[in-house]
Amino acid sequence: MKKTPTILTMILLFCSLLLHAQQSITGLIMDSNGTPIPGATIIISGTSQGATSDFDGNFTISADGQASLEFSSIGFESQTIAINGQDNLTIILEDSVSQLDEIIVTGYGTQTRGKLTGAVASVDVSDAVKLPVVNAAEILQGRVSGVTIVTNGEPGSAPKVRVRGYGTPNNNDPLYIIDGVQTRDAFVLNSINPSDIDQINVLKDGAAAIYGSRASNGVIIITTKSGKGLSGSKVSLEISTGMSTASNLPSF
Repeated sequence: MKKTPTILTMILLFCSLLLHAQQSITGLIMDSNGTPIPGATIIISGTSQGATSDFDGNFTISADGQASLEFSSIGFESQTIAINGQDNLTIILEDSVSQLDEIIVTGYGTQTRGKLTGAVASVDVSDAVKLPVVNAAEILQGRVSGVTIVTNGEPGSAPKVRVRGYGTPNNNDPLYIIDGVQTRDAFVLNSINPSDIDQINVLKDGAAAIYGSRASNGVIIITTKSGKGLSGSKVSLEISTGMSTASNLPSF
């Protein structure tokens, strides 16, 4: 009779091992149209163990039958599914629309990025002004494909902006739209405080045709910040200094 507690303990341990035994789980990951999603990530919740789906959307992973699996892929909403003893799963991931709601100014109207089909580029101004920038042209420099900024280095000089290269042997300046006001004067880029800019959009193809022949070299639309209701006063201060001196002057 003294062996009874030991036997009961062993039975309980054996049952516990059965409850938490690892099992092989297979499945298929698809989108809402039934197309397999390759490269999707499968993670066992609460752990760093995981796997990825193959080219046909199939996956295999070993996990506790009572665990949960987290499924994710770029461009799709993540899902967490409880296994509940199942050994084969079919997962349908829904498209993620969070990246498609950005409002882009095009011509005389606005569109969501998800519905945009033309060659329109938008600059993240909040990220660009983290570095010292003197004018709006420096915000565009290196951030928009097909847009070239040329400066001669002279303080106060107007930068030359070219959208998709040189279109004619004459004036190649793009059309600037500043809060709805049209101009082709490049000096306007020097007159706007970069910190006052809310959004910059560049129209590079047929989307610019709404402005007529003046937009043959592209359109740069600049929208400045407007007043917003605040619960209290807010003061911001930015200071930037610089110095310019001539070098290699000849001796007379």
